[in-house]
Amino acid sequence: MAYSFSGFFIKEKQVDPSLCHRGHVSREITDPFLGCGILTPNMDVSFRECAKYLNGLGVSDCDWIFLNYETWAGSVDYFMAFGIRAGRKFGPIEGDGDSAEVAFFEALDAFGLEEGAGYAFAPFERGFWESA
Repeated sequence: MAYSFSGFFIKEKQVDPSLCHRGHVSREITDPFLGCGILTPNMDVSFRECAKYLNGLGVSDCDWIFLNYETWAGSVDYFMAFGIRAGRKFGPIEGDGDSAEVAFFEALDAFGLEEGAGYAFAPFERGFWESA
């Protein structure tokens, strides 16, 4: 079975889980950056809708990335991302098949993570979003 993730990563702040849409899950992130992640299944994938959602959570002024990630086993099979870093929009960055992993690391770099940070990224491990 494929593993997929659709959601946000936000640097420096946490969100109030009660403000998230129904069915969305927020978790604290401590590595490779401090902040939070929000699992957002079935969210409209547009920059405008993402910015509106984050504004409602009070974190639209932070560095953030929205991404869709899918893998069957091992390397990334599909990837798409966009976001804001230091007040500047980046993306969309997208890859499918062989180009997906390149796009994944390009997007993490655009978000400001250190090179190689995505190799052991806990939010993409099975079970991360189910843990308390």
